[in-house]
Amino acid sequence: MKAIAQVATYEGPNGLVLHIEQDVLAHLCGNAQRKCWSREAGGQLFASIKNNRWIVAKATGPRATDFRSRFSFRPDRKAEKAEILALFQEGLHYVGDWHTHPQDVPSPSHTDIRNITETVQSSEHSLPGFLMAIVGRLPAPDGLWISFHDVRGGYAQCPLHRGR
Repeated sequence: MKAIAQVATYEGPNGLVLHIEQDVLAHLCGNAQRKCWSREAGGQLFASIKNNRWIVAKATGPRATDFRSRFSFRPDRKAEKAEILALFQEGLHYVGDWHTHPQDVPSPSHTDIRNITETVQSSEHSLPGFLMAIVGRLPAPDGLWISFHDVRGGYAQCPLHRGR
């Protein structure tokens, strides 16, 4: 397997810059469904926020209390709420969710889009939207989908920043 980058930078809408730290990338990629019996996994993403720069420094999950099967994942919502409160005390903001798909190059399902849209619209927060990361079987960046979902219900895939 290729080495995990120290940080991956993605470009969100309206000048949003998303830095995903090495530990987060390793956690996400370490849960990829590379075996035929692997079950979907998922969790939450947490970041420090400075203006239009989000530094995604923590990924939680999967938890023993989540529902996991080959083609679906349902998180333990009570455990998620506890994570949000605890990590906020450490200065990290909940900024979205991640989960795996048994695909080489992942893309969101209609259910994925509906779920993150409901989350961003029903949560109490002051952010312009939330992230969704989907981990496929290929190494990042090809095997990692990152999208930003705004409070109005729209979304955009976030491309990897390639430098200038």
